Amino acid sequence: MGRKSVRRSNRGKTNRRNTRRRNKKQSSKSMKRQMKKTSRKSPRKSKKRKVGKKASDWNKHMMSVYREMQKKDKDVKLGQAMKQAAKTYKK
Repeated sequence: MGRKSVRRSNRGKTNRRNTRRRNKKQSSKSMKRQMKKTSRKSPRKSKKRKVGKKASDWNKHMMSVYREMQKKDKDVKLGQAMKQAAKTYKK
């Protein structure tokens, strides 16, 4: 059969108390740090949408092939479209 674990009454109790106290102290310190950080915040900047790079010729071609394949079969995967587009793409 398996071994039964024996729990000792004094084992680890003092350590648990100390860590609880320490955690409370640390949490109060971290709260003070957060309060300092929030008071120093600069005014919010307006959120602008980043303008990315334009789609490349390959990307446009591949997506058009993908959409055409989707019209025929909804379950088509992008990887399948990439393989199909590679056959018809000319640089």
